[in-house]
Amino acid sequence: MRDLSTELGFALDVARLGGRIALGHFRKDPQARRKADGTWVTEADWAVEAQIRLRIARTFPEHNVLGEEEGLSAAGGGEPIDGAPTWIIDPIDATHNYMAGVPIWATLVALREGGESLVGVCHAPAIDETYEATVGGGARMNGASITVSEPIRMDQATVFTTGLESFLQEGLDELYLALVKGAWRTRGFGDFWGHMLVARGAGHVMIEPELNLWDVAALEPIVREAGGRITGLDGRPWSSGPCLTACPNLHNEVLKLAAAHGRG
Repeated sequence: MRDLSTELGFALDVARLGGRIALGHFRKDPQARRKADGTWVTEADWAVEAQIRLRIARTFPEHNVLGEEEGLSAAGGGEPIDGAPTWIIDPIDATHNYMAGVPIWATLVALREGGESLVGVCHAPAIDETYEATVGGGARMNGASITVSEPIRMDQATVFTTGLESFLQEGLDELYLALVKGAWRTRGFGDFWGHMLVARGAGHVMIEPELNLWDVAALEPIVREAGGRITGLDGRPWSSGPCLTACPNLHNEVLKLAAAHGRG
């Protein structure tokens, strides 16, 4: 098994660096603007990504970097290096929460090779939670091992989702209603946190209608090493669009619901 302790230690260090920078701006009305895709970005997003990119360039100059704000490049700048390992950065996941003063946001850092995330870190400094994993190395929250919940029926399950409006926008309203009707309870814990709550056994299903690679890359090894499954709604490895995290037995049930509502 490959030793990824150096890469994990680095990912933890830069995620915590990003968290410190973001906390310095949090609840201080950071300057913000709307991007071309309609999402928001703050001065803290730019500052966090810039500093993490600088650290990657110094430590892994032969790697690439993909960040939400500055796109894909070689670590030292310029065109990406073909076939090189790539660091994936979401400087502030849940920017809307961040802007509103809600403490559920995180800096996400992943290392990806050959289409697989090998290292993942989700650092949420405002709630003092840090999740980490490497492939084959287990998953942890604040240094303690985490696992998904034991098998459970859907009518006993807690399902996390984003708001209903995002399901409506993506044509997933029928699936949303089926989940609400079938689950014991639903809660609107969107972004990274819903996936991490499932990974640590505090819930059972998390589904988001539309994500990008920087939203998902850090989550994948944490969920899988905790014993969960994270895929698209067709059951294949996530590549774009909706993302589903669940305990293994409920994962299959949600896939069946998605297929029944035309999204499998």
